[in-house]
Amino acid sequence: MNPFKKLLSYLIDIPIEKRQSQYSGKVAVSFHRGQYKLSTKNAVYSFGKNYTSFSTAFDVIEIQDKKIESVLVLGFGLGSVVNLFEDHSEIKNITAVDADKIIIELAEKYLHSPLKKKIEFICRDAETFVNSLQQKYDLVLFDVFIDDVTPAEFIRKEFLLQLKKCISKNGILLYSKLEIDRKNQIENDQFGKIFTEVFPGSFSIDAEGNKIFVITNY
Repeated sequence: MNPFKKLLSYLIDIPIEKRQSQYSGKVAVSFHRGQYKLSTKNAVYSFGKNYTSFSTAFDVIEIQDKKIESVLVLGFGLGSVVNLFEDHSEIKNITAVDADKIIIELAEKYLHSPLKKKIEFICRDAETFVNSLQQKYDLVLFDVFIDDVTPAEFIRKEFLLQLKKCISKNGILLYSKLEIDRKNQIENDQFGKIFTEVFPGSFSIDAEGNKIFVITNY
């Protein structure tokens, strides 16, 4: 991005590319406030360092003090969260899982990070991937949406029990859900009860339109 357009992006949203996604319909890449942004009709999937839901959660749990070598990201978008790891030099590998090959293609194209060489991109449904997984991770991030909806299969107890097996000893899980209206709040209240049943000692963080469900030191 040339310097003029980068400066202009702080005033307007600069369109870059549009694609037709199997899962999310039309997705658009734009350049805004100095960062690449990936959007659907009703949701922002990625927004570089301006995608603040996980950064808010990271601050709350003081992730800079945690030992993290392996990371699993379910629902990758353009990989905004990778930008948050750039000060974590001990990270050895990041597994990026997304069911949408268009999203994977866009992430490979627009993600610019020194950690990119440590990423393994996997185009697979998150439920199928988790159910077949043998490896455990120090940090698991769940950020799967179809437009602005978390698919029903991912808010069931059965999926959370499988997800639990992916977390290493003393590992961390951050599970992101939208919370922008009363309907979201009601769903998240019910989901919170299931999450606590599977992960006793868990808590939640309000993060600017998202609610992040957290378990640390599992």
